[in-house]
Amino acid sequence: MRRNIPSSDSLVIFEAAARHLSFTRAGEELGLTQGAVSRQILDLEAFLEAPLFDRSRRALALTEAGRDYRDSVCPLLDALESATLQAQAQRTLRRAINLSVAASFCNRWLIPKLPGFVSRHPGALVNVSSRVGRIDLDSSPFDAAIINAAAPPPGVASVPLMPIRLVPYASPRLPGARPPLAAAQLRALPLLHLYEAPKAWEAYFQAMGAADAPLPAGAQHTLFLVNCEAALAGLGAALLPPEFVEEDERTGRLLRLAEPALVGDRSYFLIWREAAAERIAPLRAWMLETLGGVAPDAAPGSAPGAR
Repeated sequence: MRRNIPSSDSLVIFEAAARHLSFTRAGEELGLTQGAVSRQILDLEAFLEAPLFDRSRRALALTEAGRDYRDSVCPLLDALESATLQAQAQRTLRRAINLSVAASFCNRWLIPKLPGFVSRHPGALVNVSSRVGRIDLDSSPFDAAIINAAAPPPGVASVPLMPIRLVPYASPRLPGARPPLAAAQLRALPLLHLYEAPKAWEAYFQAMGAADAPLPAGAQHTLFLVNCEAALAGLGAALLPPEFVEEDERTGRLLRLAEPALVGDRSYFLIWREAAAERIAPLRAWMLETLGGVAPDAAPGSAPGAR
């Protein structure tokens, strides 16, 4: 059965005309001619069987019926618009990907490159939460996560994104940072250590065939991203994944001090809920494509992981 209400177009036009008290200005706002607005108002008045505007005066004015109708209709239009926006927001949220990301991968790789994904998938919404430590998708609000681990946790869908390779980098402001450096020259620099991987430098020198000399003491920081910032500040040389410093190396802010890369037994993995598989498929494909050009120029060795 048809409801005894006028069209939504006529109500929107009436609201604009009542607000401006001008058919011309209402038309300008809505992209209509003054004549089109006038015709819609006449049709609405015929539907209601009541005049809404007093046209006898020089300036357009609402009749008493027009004022009453305006006061009743405008709140309903506002409520209808609010309900529509809320429904659209819910649709957007259902399409969004809630992603937990290991902190260093988040800051040093994902966020700088994420505009490439968004430009390829207009309207895509990725809600990112930077995280340190383990995550259980079953007890979290996340659809997927990027983790640093020796292997993905059991019982979840997963794909490896990249192995963790470590290469020494330093700012050109650091005295003695003139690559390529031999092991002895590298050892003479202030070395930045990782709290999560205290033996990383030891493993790197072992891979270079220079494990006979003791390591000098150096500052110790947590996370690759903190060590990266310390290296950029000129505080010392840091072992960092090349993928995290591509732009810094390209612009000369960081120098690669030696060629061998140390690969350990940890990687970054993307894990996800099966229920979210279809939603994250474009993001997964983009990440694998973007990381696919990484060449394994690794030297043998063991690189403990950091987040």
